[in-house]
Amino acid sequence: MTAKYSIVFHPSETVIEEVKELKEQLSAKIGWFPSKNSLAHVTICEFEYDLATYENIKSRIANYCRYQNPFEVTFNAFGNYRNGAFFIAPNTESKIKMAEIMKEIPKQIQFPVNHKSSEPHISIGRQLTEAQLKIAYSLFNSVDLNFICEGITIRIFNPDRKQYDVLETIPFLSELEPEKEQLTLF
Repeated sequence: MTAKYSIVFHPSETVIEEVKELKEQLSAKIGWFPSKNSLAHVTICEFEYDLATYENIKSRIANYCRYQNPFEVTFNAFGNYRNGAFFIAPNTESKIKMAEIMKEIPKQIQFPVNHKSSEPHISIGRQLTEAQLKIAYSLFNSVDLNFICEGITIRIFNPDRKQYDVLETIPFLSELEPEKEQLTLF
C-alpha cells in the first residue's frame, strides 16, 4: 500500500505557534482558506511510495543528513505567488542555505518525486483572491521568525485529518564525510 510523504524543514514550536497566530488573524478577517490548519513548515518535496521504498528513501536522506551542520534561519518578509499563496520569506543568507539542501534532497532520494520546491517559504494561506491578498498585506507589516534548522522532517499524509503528521525527524549530525576525512590525514 502506498502512502503520501512530505519532506520538510520543520521550524521550532515557537515559530509554529507564531505562524498559527498569523493564520488565525487572517482567518478572522477573510474566513477559512486552504492551508489555514496546516502547521508551519518549509516544503522540500513530496512523493507517494510503498513502505519498502520509503525505508530506502529514508536511509538515503539519513546518510545525507549525517554530513550536514545545523544552521540558523531567519524569515523576515511577506510575499505572495501568482497562484494566490501568501507566505513568509527567508532573508538572503537563509534562502541560499535552504535552497542548496532543497535542491540536493531529491537528488539523494534517487526516486521520482511528485512535487519539489526550490523557493523556501512558510505558507500563511494558499489560493487567496486578489482582495484576500490585499487584506493579508494590510494586516501584517513586519515579521521576524528565527529558528535553528537541525534536520530534515518526514511527514505522512493523514487522510482522516487531510493534513500531514510528523513521522520522524532526521538530525543533521555534522560528521566529516569519509573522503574529506581522508584528506586531513595527509
